[in-house]
Amino acid sequence: MGNIFIYGGCVTRDAFEHLEGHTLLDYVARQSLISAASAGTDLLGTGTLASAFQNRSLDGDIKSTLLPKLRRRAADADLVLMDLLSERLGVLALADGSYVTNSRELRTSGRLGDLKPKQIAFGTDRHFNLWQRAVRQLMRNLSAGNLTNKVLVIETPWATLTDTGEDVTTFRGIPAAEANTLYLRYYDHLRTLGLRAARIPEHLAVSSLTHKWGPGSYHYADPAYHWMREQINAAL
Repeated sequence: MGNIFIYGGCVTRDAFEHLEGHTLLDYVARQSLISAASAGTDLLGTGTLASAFQNRSLDGDIKSTLLPKLRRRAADADLVLMDLLSERLGVLALADGSYVTNSRELRTSGRLGDLKPKQIAFGTDRHFNLWQRAVRQLMRNLSAGNLTNKVLVIETPWATLTDTGEDVTTFRGIPAAEANTLYLRYYDHLRTLGLRAARIPEHLAVSSLTHKWGPGSYHYADPAYHWMREQINAAL
């Protein structure tokens, strides 16, 4: 049994629901690492969303809460479980030099107001270079908290079909094959730094019409979560 800190998207959080006896220390969602390694910003206005989870995630992104939470939880964490799904959103560069995740929550909250930040899309060289710089900050924090050897990165190839053969809608028009290609250098970089990683097998990268969030490129059928459960238990 172990204490698990999750940083990423719904994939790793959904996998936790298939575990037994473990404790979820914290869950940092919808916070690109570029945003997380950036200073928090005071440029954004006020606004609320319908979901308490969405409000917490958006506030956390704006305040860049990942690294402080990691430091606070380091002594208690047995595993830091990560995926890179939030990177797909890209980031917005603000006038004060900070970055925020280009999430639907931010766009619909009204907090951007009249600001016209520069968009930096996932997979571009600019995004990758900023992300590499952010990774250096993450690694320093992991090392300081003796967490480096406690990280497990789940690599999440996107699905094109459900387990019953239906097509899966693309995310923001990005085909799964393109997204999977764009992600490769991000995953490779983390592996070269010595972080433990496990890639969902291609035959398990299929979605499901009965997924609780509906079918999607990274809303998998149960066998993928069962595979993740095995990887998590082995890592612990």
